Amino acid sequence: MAKVLISKKKNDPTHKLNSYRYDAYENLKVSGDPEALTGPGYKKTELRKTLKKTGVFFAEKTSRHIYDHIEGYKEVIKGANMPGFDEPVYPIYNIDFQSENIYDEKYIIFDQEYISPLNEKSISLYNFQIVQDSIIAGRPVFKLRFSPREEKEPQLFSGLLYIDQQTYGVAKAVFEKEGNLYINAYHEFVYDEVFSLWFNSSRKLFVRQEKTIKELELFGARLEVGIENSTDEDQKVAEELYLIIEAVNSNFKTNKGLDYGRRGLKIEVQDSAIHQQKIYWEKYRGADAFSTTELAQFMNLDSIVDATKITRKLETLDKFKVGYFPVSVVDIDLKYLVKYNDYEAFRLGIGGQTNEKLSESFRINGYLAYGTKDDVLKHKIGIGYRISKEKNTWLNIYKQDDITEFAAESFLTDARVYSLFEPRLINIPTFYLYKEYGMSLQQRLFPSVISEVSLSRKRVSQTTNYQFIPDNEVFTDYVLAEVSLGARWSPVSEFMRTPKGYQEISRGYPILSGQITQGIKGFTESNFNYLKVSGKVEYAFNRPDKSSTELLLEGHYSAGEVPLTHLYHAYPNAPNKDEILQRFSVAGRRSFETMYFNEFFSDKLLVGQVKHHFAPFNIFSFLKPEMVLISKVAWGDLDNAQRHQNVAINTLEKGYFESGFELNKLLFGFGLSASYRYGAYHLPDFADNVAVKFTFYLEL
Repeated sequence: MAKVLISKKKNDPTHKLNSYRYDAYENLKVSGDPEALTGPGYKKTELRKTLKKTGVFFAEKTSRHIYDHIEGYKEVIKGANMPGFDEPVYPIYNIDFQSENIYDEKYIIFDQEYISPLNEKSISLYNFQIVQDSIIAGRPVFKLRFSPREEKEPQLFSGLLYIDQQTYGVAKAVFEKEGNLYINAYHEFVYDEVFSLWFNSSRKLFVRQEKTIKELELFGARLEVGIENSTDEDQKVAEELYLIIEAVNSNFKTNKGLDYGRRGLKIEVQDSAIHQQKIYWEKYRGADAFSTTELAQFMNLDSIVDATKITRKLETLDKFKVGYFPVSVVDIDLKYLVKYNDYEAFRLGIGGQTNEKLSESFRINGYLAYGTKDDVLKHKIGIGYRISKEKNTWLNIYKQDDITEFAAESFLTDARVYSLFEPRLINIPTFYLYKEYGMSLQQRLFPSVISEVSLSRKRVSQTTNYQFIPDNEVFTDYVLAEVSLGARWSPVSEFMRTPKGYQEISRGYPILSGQITQGIKGFTESNFNYLKVSGKVEYAFNRPDKSSTELLLEGHYSAGEVPLTHLYHAYPNAPNKDEILQRFSVAGRRSFETMYFNEFFSDKLLVGQVKHHFAPFNIFSFLKPEMVLISKVAWGDLDNAQRHQNVAINTLEKGYFESGFELNKLLFGFGLSASYRYGAYHLPDFADNVAVKFTFYLEL
């Protein structure tokens, strides 16, 4: 076995070859009792109703797999069929059902990592025994049996490896595992005389789940495979669920000029893939692809799915995750329904945007909101036109009349975040009024790069006594004209392109964001010239045991005549009240929980944050709290503080430090947090340095 591991690189096509490609046909079958598919995600989509009537789920695809030593691995899906759906549920193609490359350190089944017997450390983890010699494709091979040294190790397999006696390459592999999942995985190979390599010609995966619960990612939602233990003897036969994957590879091409196609993608679903006809699939399936009963069930899927409106349910779930609820040709924006803040009290509103059912190249968006305390209507109306479907390029114009928080900088390209309520908004005491109109151009320059450029004109009015005095001229109201350019780059993330556009299928780190804004004096009566530059780096370490560590570093810089309304704070989230319990509120995601509102302002600011998430505590099936340790720091400075009148100005040049913990998901997504303020800005009264709040994390 030591010789096999030493010879891995010369037998692994991704190491030995500069490039190769092959074609593949793959199908997935799910059969058995539909009640064996449980879990809240499944109930939401009502997919169980479909499987109850059909007893089967089926998907098939044809692909070209391409590897280039510079560009990496890519799958181009040329045919995609999922009976019952007008077009496939694309997230299913992002599920790693079974490892393609037998030589990978980790062997993956349903996105779950196992330690391969070909792992560099396998000799210390597995027992290996030569059973007998054999012949495959006319070449002598060793038949090698392997089993875990520790029988109860959940990440190890038992099985057989057939090893070429001359090259020490794998000629056949069988992986087996019993436990919560009964797994049988097979890899067959063909030998290439020119390159002295065994190429994977077919693979199969059989999974049987019985009586126990196992979470699975399918249909873009969490599913649990298995059912609760039952005492009803009549149901025991029906408790089993079978999942079968079969893949056949052909047309191997090596070390030749291969057309890689679009760069920066892991998966590309061609536009024509979803329009393949029945005759196309029959030539791949073979005469004995399905039993008569199975075929009848597959044929019935179209009518069943249509009758139960599953496509509609999936669409609703997908959009609800980002805060929309589709109603005909309009997606209602749930962010505007109800909010609360100190200035408006309850803010009631409605907003939304037209969707692709009305037009794929034109959209109208906007909202209308009313504050019960200030008794004023706010609104926004916007129109967008898509210039390029390929790069999702949108040209937008808009008009807006609303309020926003003092000194709150945001990135144009930040992903939309939806929460049932916005934690910091409840506590914010200081706003300014604005009337704005502008235009923007949004574009995905590359799969990993999104950008936006905007031009706007904003008239600002105060809700406080704040005055801005540059060059001895006093301003309470003023006009700002800005041109901004922002971009976000995810160099390690993996992307999929479908007929619907690009999707991030695996988030990698770092994620880099940058933005530059120029204020233009005199343009559309603008009062000030200034420059603002912002940058952000996000990184995360995700571990197999579900623990993780997150790092965030964010910086802002400004120069010129910048009013305080458009400078920076460090995301304070402590209400200006005396007692700890009076300050009890909702913790934010990146805010300083012990920093009081309006306590510090900066024209140069650097913020750092470290979060360590421990693996969830499995107390009960319904109670899996998560402990998070958090430390945050901020440095800042402010030049020309005398320009800003009728407001208390403190700066952060000595460094602000805060640490604490969260205990999340104790009940219905709610948890508790505690934070402590220390360092140069520690306050004399101990209680003033402490923040106790509740947290809210809801996963859809």
